[in-house]
Amino acid sequence: MGLTTSPGATDDTQTTRCATGTAAEALLPASSGSVCRSTGRATTGRLGFVQVSAVSGPAQSLVLSPTADIRAPSVVVGVHTRGRARLVRGNGDDLCAPGDLFVRDGSEPLVLHEAEDFELHVVRIPRRALALTDPQVRDLLGRGPRSDGTVAPLLVSVLRTLPRTVTDCSPRTALHLAGNVTELLAALAVEETETRPPDSHRDRAALTRRLCAHIDEHLWHRDLSPAAVAAAHHISIRYLHKLFSAHGSTVGRWIQHRRLEEARRELARPGRGTTGVAAVAARWGFVGAAHFSRSFRQAYGMSPSDWRDSRTAPPSSSAG
Repeated sequence: MGLTTSPGATDDTQTTRCATGTAAEALLPASSGSVCRSTGRATTGRLGFVQVSAVSGPAQSLVLSPTADIRAPSVVVGVHTRGRARLVRGNGDDLCAPGDLFVRDGSEPLVLHEAEDFELHVVRIPRRALALTDPQVRDLLGRGPRSDGTVAPLLVSVLRTLPRTVTDCSPRTALHLAGNVTELLAALAVEETETRPPDSHRDRAALTRRLCAHIDEHLWHRDLSPAAVAAAHHISIRYLHKLFSAHGSTVGRWIQHRRLEEARRELARPGRGTTGVAAVAARWGFVGAAHFSRSFRQAYGMSPSDWRDSRTAPPSSSAG
């Protein structure tokens, strides 16, 4: 795997293909046996549960192949720190200036026509790590490059320095940073949704927010169920499911997601290195530690104890 020159490149523009086989694979410099004539450079690394890559070089057409594992969907976030480019999308091209943030579906090829000397930073985030509904993700992917608003400039600032951080930070810090990047992206999606003008469905949206607030307030209760939520708001279970279905989720899935998020936060709090996984599972309404551990690993790719230890263990003596 490496950088290769695609057929059809013009004399003044080279096409570099950055192939990835799985979500864990990354952009790599061309090997000595590569047919690439590009003077570009690509580096990659893992930062907790996200993949961070940096690509730089002269004007060329750049292709980042999608992840080959359809069971591990991902979202690709990128920003140019130098140079202007055209981002190819299904409905046309978007201009990308330095500092413009773009978000793409990791299951689709990412194609950029770099117009000049450039540097590009790209982060691949597992879809399962985002606390977003399917419609929120689709909406985020449908938007063009941007640098305005409250959250986008913050995320751009982080992405500018992230590739240098990969080799400098401890595993514990890496997980913190991966979580920060993921939460900023989720905040970006929520910000874009909340700043839209009200539509004819605002009453349903308000009810859905009240339902979610009720769920958050009762996460610890093992008897929390769709029937209990519906009864508390004097609506039918069928209507409750309809409201959540409109947001690409189910009531049960949302309850479990929120429980996992809160349990994950508790396990990562300073001073919780001796906190038992079973105790946390019980506190957040899980029927048992085994079920909690399986659900946690499926959502975040590691066990609850590994997550707790990586976030609460004291820094090693070699850590900066």
